[in-house]
Amino acid sequence: MALADLLRFVFVAAIVTLYTTGLLSPALIVVFTLATSTVEAFRLPAGGAILPQLLEKEYYTLGKAANYSVSRISGLVGYMLAGGVIALIGAVGALWIDAATFLISSAIIWSIRYKENLQGAKQTVKGVIQDFAEGFRFIRASRTIQTVSLIGLLINFGIMPLTVFQTPYVSDYLKMGPETLSYIKILTSVGMITGSALLPKLGKIKTPVIAVAAGVIMGAALIEMSIAQSLSTPVLKMGILTLSMLSIGFGGGLLNVVIGSSVMKAVPKEMMGRISGFLTAMMQASMPVASFIYSALAVYFHIPHILVFFGSLTLICSLALYFRKKLDALS
Repeated sequence: MALADLLRFVFVAAIVTLYTTGLLSPALIVVFTLATSTVEAFRLPAGGAILPQLLEKEYYTLGKAANYSVSRISGLVGYMLAGGVIALIGAVGALWIDAATFLISSAIIWSIRYKENLQGAKQTVKGVIQDFAEGFRFIRASRTIQTVSLIGLLINFGIMPLTVFQTPYVSDYLKMGPETLSYIKILTSVGMITGSALLPKLGKIKTPVIAVAAGVIMGAALIEMSIAQSLSTPVLKMGILTLSMLSIGFGGGLLNVVIGSSVMKAVPKEMMGRISGFLTAMMQASMPVASFIYSALAVYFHIPHILVFFGSLTLICSLALYFRKKLDALS
């Protein structure tokens, strides 16, 4: 993690330096973007693997909730300050601040001291393949990981229309400007922070109930969002939009912590990096597939109709998983 953040500092600093000297070209931007994405692909599983190493098992849910809430709060603060920072010191100055955050993060992570058991780790190509095969065997045998994967894919496909069609929906159907897009992002972040922060307080409610409630809330919010464009009063439009975005963020915050803590409890610490990498890769791979499907559907259907369909699908599938006892593995 520390090395990944250090490399990202180097990449951003190189981009700023090349830009200020007039040597930055589109080809170099592509190269640095690919390099940054590759480094990020290594960092994400490592980030998922380190948390169980630092916490006792009874604190997994609280730790995941705190981690998610703080990251969302910092992202929200950064998003709100970005315009002012660029106005004060310019885009180049803002990029240097961005680079500095990676350097500071690397230094903080490097200072963490914990005991990681690397005994028996296989450093050969054959050993790495054996490690991956062992990870896949664990996934095939673990109902919890299978359930988490199913929930993640369901929510990804159900909520993706909001990401794909957000701009045309706001401009063409709500007849609102770019400031509404910023408002939506802020509301979603606030909802996520609230949901993730509230989850540890719901200790008496069973995890499957929380998971299905989150799915139902998000599905209902998508349906509700499609109604906003048919309202003639701007105040009602904004009211429905506000409630929808807060609900989607709230459900997403709940699900993120439920999934994260369930995975940490179910996966042995020495396998956490492999399983976390698999889950991350699967979710990331599903996004372009979903985007392609929705783009094709938009040729034949209006966006509000697509939102209603996939909102209903998310809601019904969440209830079906619960009543068919498919979520019991999360308990």
